[in-house]
Amino acid sequence: MRPILLPDPPSLSTGVPDIFEQGGAQNVVRRAVVIGNGFPGSENQCIGLVRALGLADNHLLYRVTRPKGGINEWLHWLPVGFHKKLDFILRHVYLYSRLMLGSKQSKYISSVPSENGGNVGLASILEADVKSIVNMARQTYEKDGPLVVIACGRDTISIASSIRRLASENVFVVQIQHPRSHLNRFDMVITPRHDYYPLTLEAQEQVPRFMRSWITPREPPQDHVVLTTGALHQIDYASLRKAASAWHDEFAALPKPLVVVNIGWPRSNCRYGADLAKQLTDSLLNVLATCGSVRIALSYKTPAKVSRVIFKELGDNSKVYIWNGQEPDPYMGHLAWGDAFVVTADSVSLISEACSTGKPVYVVGADHCKWKIAEFQKSLRERGVVRSFTGFEDMSESWSYPPLNDTAEAATRIRRELAARGWSLRS
Repeated sequence: MRPILLPDPPSLSTGVPDIFEQGGAQNVVRRAVVIGNGFPGSENQCIGLVRALGLADNHLLYRVTRPKGGINEWLHWLPVGFHKKLDFILRHVYLYSRLMLGSKQSKYISSVPSENGGNVGLASILEADVKSIVNMARQTYEKDGPLVVIACGRDTISIASSIRRLASENVFVVQIQHPRSHLNRFDMVITPRHDYYPLTLEAQEQVPRFMRSWITPREPPQDHVVLTTGALHQIDYASLRKAASAWHDEFAALPKPLVVVNIGWPRSNCRYGADLAKQLTDSLLNVLATCGSVRIALSYKTPAKVSRVIFKELGDNSKVYIWNGQEPDPYMGHLAWGDAFVVTADSVSLISEACSTGKPVYVVGADHCKWKIAEFQKSLRERGVVRSFTGFEDMSESWSYPPLNDTAEAATRIRRELAARGWSLRS
């Protein structure tokens, strides 16, 4: 089986001016702001959409940060603004009590980084501040045109919606992932269909009735709501071609077919442990005769009990290479050169990215998933995009499907909405 040859991507114009240095027509969008929450999965979706809009070389990253360490690890369910105020009060109460009582420094304070995560390297990242972003959008509008704001994750909702409320004539605000309520606070909401309509018959047995109206809207989505199949990401023809070239020396000579195994980690809606790891290794051993080579990548969050089984059962096999987490990360090389993929069912992002290649994707552990993740798996199987990994496959068999193209399709919807305003993306 030979690697799939990827067509040349559409070319983007070059010589783009710096983000705040040269002007242009007020109806041309030439810059973007990303508001992240510090989680790679969320910020990857924002950057992927920025790339699809042709603004990858002209964007700024802001980040909403939470206090960390000690009791703060139990307070992430709070709204981020209230969490920061509570942390401020707790710090001052502690300092006051220390002065009054002369007590020793508590575990809480010793384990909490300085404000906004300065002790862990976050001081160099722009803090997502509504006032500064709104002022920048207004003051640079005549010179640099409108600003596209793209945010993802629960902690970014209040920031993004406030920016839109205060500078609606200067910005176009996109919220990725379902904000759950008041969707008209944003110019566009992009969310997976399984997150918008998760209440299958099975889910109704798992979700308390009083939460259902909050989790899933009863009405059909409005025109500004874009429902995707999977998660947005940065994988496209251009990135795969670049990765194929960069990893040529590493992968070109490997025996074919090259089977790539991506292992995530258990989630609340998809729990598993050493039992699934043993099922996976047994199945891989069964199909090994039809594989030329196997490359296994564990996530940095993969539980030790899972990785131990993987190394014990497959670590000494001459056909198998297990990535140990050291740089450089071969993930993009795997996507570009892999002939087939086996992915654990827990990760919507890993599966979405593999399914963007058009190559065979097998999922293991779908029976461990419930509710929204189970609905996602079901939708992919019905479309013929993925198959269950049973251990009886001939991995040299090639099959294909229309690749998932959610990111590009979402970018097309944004272009259409911008055009309705009389705005356009730079050409």
